Amino acid sequence: MAGGHALLLTSALLLALARADDGWVAARATWFDVGPDMSTANCHYSSAPTGRYVGAWPDHQDGFDASCGKCFEVSCRNADFQDGYGETLSRSNVCYDPSKSVVITIVDACPCSYPNNAYSNQRWCCGDAEHIDLSQEAFEQLADLSQGAIGIFFRQVSCSTSGSPGNGGGGAYSSGGGSGQVQQPQTSAGWGGFLRWGR
Repeated sequence: MAGGHALLLTSALLLALARADDGWVAARATWFDVGPDMSTANCHYSSAPTGRYVGAWPDHQDGFDASCGKCFEVSCRNADFQDGYGETLSRSNVCYDPSKSVVITIVDACPCSYPNNAYSNQRWCCGDAEHIDLSQEAFEQLADLSQGAIGIFFRQVSCSTSGSPGNGGGGAYSSGGGSGQVQQPQTSAGWGGFLRWGR
């Protein structure tokens, strides 16, 4: 049994090193319900090229000012990590399939200071670690919603990139349910224009 555990740890380390070489960033993710009307989110898009696979970028994280419309490939990372209050969360065996990925569009902000949800937003969105708040639809492709927060890898990609279906472990794979209708043209900086939180 100890040999199998060592092999699993070695495989995870090799995967992490390979991902770092391909521009992947180790981070953590939570999930949120974007609601039926995406246009009420910070970026005010009525739709996204990745359908309901969307995310919110923390307003204290590098790149926030130009985050609206950018697309990122995200995969689950079995790892323990800390929240913004220093509490360690054990998530070393929660991913359905670490080789599976989804592509999301940033359509919202994750504000550090948000009175209606102060404890949670300060726990995740204040810049203590790289973080993306994923839509429920994207998160549940990677891990069970009951986990609340997971380790992830992410990297910026073209919005037309497809995620990887992985090796068939857990979560029903779909393309995100996009309508195919693009609201604004893709630019080299991402998809569409940029709006700040609280505009």
